[in-house]
Amino acid sequence: MAGPAAVLAAKAALALATDKRTWKAVAIAVAAILMPVILVIACLLSMVNATANHNNAAVNLTFNGGIIPISMPAEYRQYITEMRSCFAALDSAVEAIGQEYEWKDADGDAAELDIIRVKAVFYALYFGDGSLSLRKSEARSFVECFLTYDTSTRPCEDEDCDDEDCEEYDIAIPITDLPTIYANVGTHIGCALTPEDMANINEIYYRVVHGDFSVDSGNVSLNGGSNGTHALIAELTAGDESPAPTCGYISPIDGDWRGLVSCEYGTGYAGHTGMDIAIPTGTPVYAVADGTVLFTRASSGGYGIHLAINHGGGIVTLYAHNSQLLVGEGQKVSQGEMIALSGDTGNSTGPHLHVEFVVGGQHQNPRNYLP
Repeated sequence: MAGPAAVLAAKAALALATDKRTWKAVAIAVAAILMPVILVIACLLSMVNATANHNNAAVNLTFNGGIIPISMPAEYRQYITEMRSCFAALDSAVEAIGQEYEWKDADGDAAELDIIRVKAVFYALYFGDGSLSLRKSEARSFVECFLTYDTSTRPCEDEDCDDEDCEEYDIAIPITDLPTIYANVGTHIGCALTPEDMANINEIYYRVVHGDFSVDSGNVSLNGGSNGTHALIAELTAGDESPAPTCGYISPIDGDWRGLVSCEYGTGYAGHTGMDIAIPTGTPVYAVADGTVLFTRASSGGYGIHLAINHGGGIVTLYAHNSQLLVGEGQKVSQGEMIALSGDTGNSTGPHLHVEFVVGGQHQNPRNYLP
């Protein structure tokens, strides 16, 4: 049996535990201890948000012009000014090529160079370089990474020529195959572009083309759709008549995924459009079938670092919240090929792989396809 001193101590502790003033004092003490930690976290979050704001504003101002606000940090104002000057040099190079060559596509039809793609690549590679400048010869050399040249014939316009006589002329043909473009750019800069480089390029390109510069906007807003990524998939696969895969699908991870599902399709927030598989960051992610990488993106929010693969027949799979991409847009991949490492990027509550099946433009339950 407890002694008198122990009994008195127990009664005193019970009294303190039931006293509201004691709990208030404890709460104040805990708050005082945690306040520095809370302030540090708030400061870090504020810094991240501010950086995202500046990055988005920098893209917008560089590509679309406008007055650079005085509130923007001095280094960003300098980078934007320098990049605008480089963009002017790239525009001049494209204009000079157009004066020397006739623009045609590979089929001989009139064509134009996607100058936004050229600038997006340049921006992703060089924004933030100190004292950035671009001479005319350098600008032309960079633009030529996106072109190939050929000759064609046309009726001679000289009065002394017979009607059947033809003359040769030079044509500039824009390259539309992104892997070829990236290979050319890598040769130009002396360093191969990484999948992360390609994802950053695409993120800039799609934001400029579709005019979305909002912070943490992982999904580009297209055609007023509620999910811009699905609208982007629909846009990029429009008119695609490639056949559907003839083989079945495999798991996007090693082993059985069924016991690792942390959020089912159609559940959770706003109707989950895919399925979440809880796996540690850095887990290999595999293509579930043969296909071509439709796009890769590196968003600060939304799907985070993600990619989509077009398997043909209107079937597209999407893999989101990765920590690293191992393939680039336009690259052909085989079933079982490692395409990414899982992660916790974007709007994510923990390390996992978000996998989607988009069939005929509509997202479907992955359980209906995965083995």
